Amino acid sequence: MGTRVVSQPRRSVLRRAAAAAICACFGVIAVLGTADGASVLFGTPTTTSSFGQGIVFSQPLSGGPFAEADVVLSLPGDAGPSVVALKDIGGSSLTYTFDTSAGQIQPNTQVTAYFQVVFSDGTVQRGPVITATYVDDRFHWQTLAGKLVTLHWYSGDASFAQQALAMGEKGIAKSAQFLGVTEAKPIDFFVYADQQSFYDALGPGTRDNVGGEANTITRTLFALIPPDGLSYAQTVVPHELTHVVFDDGTSNPYHSPPRWLNEGLAVYLSEGYGSDNRSLVSQASSSKTLMPLTALTGEFPTTADRFYLAYAESVSAVDYLIRTYGQAAIAKLVKAYKTGSSDDEAFNAAFGVDTAAVNKAWLAENGVTASQTFGPQPAPAGPVPPGWTASGGGSTATGQPAAGATAAPSAGSYQGASGQTGSENTSAGLLTAWLIGAAGVLLLLIALVIYERPGGMQRP
Repeated sequence: MGTRVVSQPRRSVLRRAAAAAICACFGVIAVLGTADGASVLFGTPTTTSSFGQGIVFSQPLSGGPFAEADVVLSLPGDAGPSVVALKDIGGSSLTYTFDTSAGQIQPNTQVTAYFQVVFSDGTVQRGPVITATYVDDRFHWQTLAGKLVTLHWYSGDASFAQQALAMGEKGIAKSAQFLGVTEAKPIDFFVYADQQSFYDALGPGTRDNVGGEANTITRTLFALIPPDGLSYAQTVVPHELTHVVFDDGTSNPYHSPPRWLNEGLAVYLSEGYGSDNRSLVSQASSSKTLMPLTALTGEFPTTADRFYLAYAESVSAVDYLIRTYGQAAIAKLVKAYKTGSSDDEAFNAAFGVDTAAVNKAWLAENGVTASQTFGPQPAPAGPVPPGWTASGGGSTATGQPAAGATAAPSAGSYQGASGQTGSENTSAGLLTAWLIGAAGVLLLLIALVIYERPGGMQRP
């Protein structure tokens, strides 16, 4: 009998079939359990939270043995869960502490976790899901619920809370109507009475001039409002709620609107384009320090003067858009962003012009026709050989080289270092490339002959 030769495509099919069979076997093993029948019994898990320290997850269990134990954590806004291998897996309980001492999460963040054990054969058994809410337990919080907003406060009387809540409900209704967004999900609003506690809650990255912040992922608002500061609450409460509504109306997996648009709408809907902001924009225009809108698409400047100017310019630009195109166009802009449109696509859909045109028109309305350019600049022109420029340092060619100067080469006749012209170099290069290609083909033919000879190299 002769030797049966299996072709490479068929070998590939067989290999794929074998791989599929192996995967199926592993799947059956995973369904049926471990090879030695090992398993654990998970009890009722518990969790505790302490502000500034961490969240402790505990999972009682019995049975085993197992080779590894993990905790699988999920936080709002994460792309996927995180798996942490536990070091201490002995005893009758698994414990993991999610450290919050660095302020990496804010109060009212919900953390989901479960424990899993891995047996010696690689199979995994999962425990029940545990849900914990990270709370700021430094204070005795009082709660007052409205239609959509739930107010949390610890300083001030019931009248203070009722007025603050009414501001919130009114603010969210106004923003939703203006932006064309339907709001139905609840929102938590935490009011802090002192600055240090407020900054501790927001985390170490909080700027000194922040009085409120909206966490749109957890739908939680934080504000610094002492009991005698209700006048400030009339601004900060609707301002922060506008951020939540705007995010609900524009959120998509692909692209976020520019910062100036988000902040400009929040200022416009909470206090309008007031005299203070108008004065800041006017002064910056006169001193030629007005920033273009392209400079305000991301984080705002950190210095106080430029920080407040950024807010003033943002509401100025929003005011310009509303006066020029109307409120209905703003609602159309929000809907365009919801589909994942780029800035120019969204602006064209709503206003019929792109962002560059809006920026130019807004600057022109404020008396700026040319903006100073910051950042890297083109390098100045370098020196040129004598005779290549006109007398007096001009940039026009003289037509004839000065004495001792080399004439500029004509097209197609570049002379290389070896004295050959460009056409000669090209011909030599083509000849070399042809010879290398021919040698490669010859070597390939020789390899194929050796490969097919009886007793030569065998096919894989």
